[in-house]
Amino acid sequence: MPKPLIANLICGSPHRNHDFDFARIRLAQALYDAYDIKVDCFQDYEDSTAILGGDLLVTYTSQVSISEKASAAIRRYLEKGGRWFALHASNSVLQNPVMPKILGTRFITHPPYQAFPVEIAKPDDPLLEGIAPFEIEDELYVIENVTNDIEVLLKTRWGGKAFGGHEFEVDDRPLMYRRAVGEGGVLYMALGHANRPYDKPFPEMPDQPDYRGPWELPVYRELIKRGVDWAAKRRPF
Repeated sequence: MPKPLIANLICGSPHRNHDFDFARIRLAQALYDAYDIKVDCFQDYEDSTAILGGDLLVTYTSQVSISEKASAAIRRYLEKGGRWFALHASNSVLQNPVMPKILGTRFITHPPYQAFPVEIAKPDDPLLEGIAPFEIEDELYVIENVTNDIEVLLKTRWGGKAFGGHEFEVDDRPLMYRRAVGEGGVLYMALGHANRPYDKPFPEMPDQPDYRGPWELPVYRELIKRGVDWAAKRRPF
């Protein structure tokens, strides 16, 4: 009988600005349901030995400090064929100059939580086979394309005001993309906000509504399932 794969699930943030407990449970369940995968859970990226020795990497983080050693380990893991399924604020990496060049993008900001349509940018891609355009309630992430080599899979078209005093012209906004890094690569999906009333960017802010984002939608659960399969190399690049 073949040995099970080892998944490194990194989920958390010192800022506690999302419901990381909820995301950790849901992602661990998705990995468990994929069968023949054992899961090791971490709150940050600093166990380089675990990352380099793992078979797949799944993350749901936000503004986690990442050392030069850890950044280098992630790059080596990908270059030798590893795959990284990164969700939501995983590309919010403070002032780290290295990680956006690995992930391909950097989080900038988002407008208030809202409903918006999701378009299928590559309907013929095996990762999106059978998935039709859908509408979602979530944080609509505005991200900077750092490497200009991402392959956009899901997108929406939006422009307007966002937090931090930013204002954007109407344009296509990537929501899911794939990027090759050496023999491996990254699959990033911006969708997936979740927070409890006390999960907020700054402790002094008033409590906010309890948001579950798209997590209960069958189409989102299917995207998570396919993302895990992709990271486990059970789907083509």
